[in-house]
Amino acid sequence: MGQEHAKPDTVGPAVWGGRLEDGTERSSKGRAQGFRLKMTVVLVQNGTHFTVLVKNSDSTPRKLQAGVPQGGILAPIIFVLYMNDIPQVRNIMISLYADDTAILSQGKTPDKAIVPLQNYIKNLEAWLVRWKIKLNVDKTEAILFNKKNDDWPKVKVYGTPIEWKKEVKYLGVVLDKQLNFRAHTSLIKEKYNKAFRAQYSLICRNSSLNLNNKVLIYLAYLRPILTYASPIWACTARSNLRSIQVLENKTLRMIANARWYHRNIDVRNALNVPSLQQFIQKLAKIFYGKLPDINNPEITKIPVYDHNDKQNRKRPRMTISL
Repeated sequence: MGQEHAKPDTVGPAVWGGRLEDGTERSSKGRAQGFRLKMTVVLVQNGTHFTVLVKNSDSTPRKLQAGVPQGGILAPIIFVLYMNDIPQVRNIMISLYADDTAILSQGKTPDKAIVPLQNYIKNLEAWLVRWKIKLNVDKTEAILFNKKNDDWPKVKVYGTPIEWKKEVKYLGVVLDKQLNFRAHTSLIKEKYNKAFRAQYSLICRNSSLNLNNKVLIYLAYLRPILTYASPIWACTARSNLRSIQVLENKTLRMIANARWYHRNIDVRNALNVPSLQQFIQKLAKIFYGKLPDINNPEITKIPVYDHNDKQNRKRPRMTISL
């Protein structure tokens, strides 16, 4: 007849993180009463059915009216097709990465950016209702990239005003309202110190691990934390970059068991590890070099950057210095 696949602690159909949530209420009620709910998906010739297991009792099979089980092979493809007709209007840019969505509006003044954004949100709300998509308003954040701290009108989602944040986090990068990335560098140092403590017993001076493996731990596990998305945020102030470089210097000196009279540049040369400045420049050159080949209409709108123009904001591709 078919195959059975069990997914513990899940009830009802769900697509890509709870796109269809008609089983959520039953799941929460079952846990409140001390039951353990379990969904068993049965694939039969006539379609997909599921049953609910409460302790040792099965419910009668119910047909899935829409969607696929969460974690299914078809879920990513169906999600892309499902989101393909999301409303798109002129002067509003939509950035989608899985189920993380960013909506960007720009204007010469905040008012000229906020009004089109609010109008678009109204169209988006109608689209969400039409396709029965539930938006988590509590996790929705708004930020106004502006140097002034004036009290601008708030955008509303389903009638709920969204407070303007001083900084938001998107895809692991903290964006502050002035785009100085000071908050992001603080996050980098916090993450790095946590990961460093986890690996301390392996890379400390008294560790019996050989030198090559210590360097490998830094290059494969620790350095990516320092350089994640660096082509974007490496235009931050030099003081922020130096504070990150200090973390690398301390780590490499510990790995090499360097003494106080050993210079940092000599330690890096002995370990054959380029400086953070050189590595970020390499990543930035690769990143900006690939942009012209990407078939994305929003990327093609990015102005051509001339690093010889002193009035331009410096980018790490050519001019980063620590």
